[in-house]
Amino acid sequence: MLAPRHRMFLDQPFPDSRRLRTARALYALALLLMPACMIATPWGLTPAACLTLVAVLLAPDRIWAARKAAGWPVLMMTGVVVTVACVVSFSVLVHHDSWDEAGSRGRVLLIPLASLMVLGLAPPRAALWGGAVLGLLGAAVVAILQIRQHLPRADGWTNAITFADAAAMLLALVVFLRPSGRFAITALAACAGVVAIGLSGTRGAWPAAAMVVIMALFVRATSGRGHRLEAWALAVLALLSIALVLPQVQQRVEALRVDLMRYAAGDPDSSSGARLQLLDLATEALIADPWTGVGVGRFERVLETAPQCRVPAPDDWCRLRHAHSDFPEWGATMGIPGLVALLALYGVPAWLFARQLLVQPFPRRSRSAALAGLAVVVVFVLCGLSQSMWAHQLTGSSFVVLVGVLLGFSLREDPHKA
Repeated sequence: MLAPRHRMFLDQPFPDSRRLRTARALYALALLLMPACMIATPWGLTPAACLTLVAVLLAPDRIWAARKAAGWPVLMMTGVVVTVACVVSFSVLVHHDSWDEAGSRGRVLLIPLASLMVLGLAPPRAALWGGAVLGLLGAAVVAILQIRQHLPRADGWTNAITFADAAAMLLALVVFLRPSGRFAITALAACAGVVAIGLSGTRGAWPAAAMVVIMALFVRATSGRGHRLEAWALAVLALLSIALVLPQVQQRVEALRVDLMRYAAGDPDSSSGARLQLLDLATEALIADPWTGVGVGRFERVLETAPQCRVPAPDDWCRLRHAHSDFPEWGATMGIPGLVALLALYGVPAWLFARQLLVQPFPRRSRSAALAGLAVVVVFVLCGLSQSMWAHQLTGSSFVVLVGVLLGFSLREDPHKA
């Protein structure tokens, strides 16, 4: 919760300047296009990035002035991202590597900028929610068309895992950031998200999607009788959505069972077996180099020295370039400092969002930016248990933008306004 002197900046009317209002309109359009184009189009985050850059160039003074309203939450987040950047840079310097991989992790420095842009330009929160609705509806259409074209798994214009992980983040936005009185379209978009995730066949995204639904049901069920009816309706619609994709889900569950049986029999050359094998190798690498790791983004060095990958005909998983899980990846490549940095990168924003929730009265708390931000962090962590989220530009950049934007929106929210 911001101090009164910090809220004075937010409570002032937006300046009557054509330059600033143009910047505000462009940034609002960027917030709409970011989730809308993320996985439903081949353009990804590019349109939103271009519009955001123009908005920054038009209103740097207004964005800089927003630091007065940011307060200690944005300052704390700035400290975290600077620490992460320092850990990444230290790894590059120690191992004499290129800065390419450092840049993919160094984008976390954009989190405070995203917060300041929301605080300074005051874009409508509905733009981000509307974009997420369009994104999930579009993703469901893409997934259905791809399955009808006999693709084994829907993947949009990326890969199936990234497609599902991004859909899970959009699901969190749609459910928890909705404006008042938009339950019908929220439920429709949420069902579309469940369908898209199911048709992708990505098992790692299922716990994240389930957690979003469970959080939504709990929040709505504890917010009064009318909201309890919405919770029941959401539960029924979620079950119907799962029923639509049940054949694909059953196929992936059966594949998981077969993979585990093969691994138990000593054959790790499968999707699930490879992940278990990579986890073992990452643990060994962390024990061997606990303080420096093998170098940020250089997990292939672990594979190159693994006995299983030095045979004439190595298994397919030996060609992977990451650990398929965030914490093992950061531990193996950057050692204990990398693990601490990743814990801070997830833990601090989660704590900031949770703290904001404590001052949000119901029913506002059930559809607040703070709850949406907390859900995004939880989704990202759960998806990162079976995928290296930071190895893919789409998921890593989405996390950075959404955490910064939602932190800004949560600071703008009036805790006494229901």
